[in-house]
Amino acid sequence: MLADFDPMIEAVEALIALGYTVMPDEDFERWRVDGGEWITLGDLLTLARRRGLMDGPGRLQ
Repeated sequence: MLADFDPMIEAVEALIALGYTVMPDEDFERWRVDGGEWITLGDLLTLARRRGLMDGPGRLQ
């Protein structure tokens, strides 16, 4: 169902499927990918989009 779509979950699952290690902080506000620096959710989504794992943001018409 479209209402249940969560881009955070999609990004995390897609990155993990490609072999990345993705770990959240306690509040799921920041993320660590392959033990790197902490990044924001926006950066996590951007990473998944740049890897071609997710569609970019669309426009409502």
